[in-house]
Amino acid sequence: MENNWMFGEKVLGDGDIDPKAIGFIYMITQISTGRKYIGRKNLQMAATKVVKGVKKKYQKQSNWKTYWSSSPTLLGIIENQGTADFTREVLIFCFTKAEMLYAEEHFLYRFKCILDPAFFNDNIRAKIFRKWFGKSVGFVERLDSID
Repeated sequence: MENNWMFGEKVLGDGDIDPKAIGFIYMITQISTGRKYIGRKNLQMAATKVVKGVKKKYQKQSNWKTYWSSSPTLLGIIENQGTADFTREVLIFCFTKAEMLYAEEHFLYRFKCILDPAFFNDNIRAKIFRKWFGKSVGFVERLDSID
């Protein structure tokens, strides 16, 4: 059985997600060891279909409901042991690509993920520009409200 995504104290369902959100930052925790992984996941993904012989791009729902990380280490453990020993938690929903990049880095640094062996994370890589945040509303407040 798949472990559900949690948001706060609630199991996350489609109706709980703001339709303007493009993705989220998440934390996966291995219950038996307390080790964690922080990452980001898009809610939509690009796809193509052929319409009257012409290739058209469109957006479709990503695999976020069944997603378990891009970490090879974490995925190897899940492949060998299954998902029962893990929880999945959404930390924050993001409404722009800039918010997604910044929020992921924010949490990676905030929790010292690269330095702390209690985390599976083994890299941080992003290039973020101030001008990307022109359309972000209330982002800093949302970040600051998370414990």
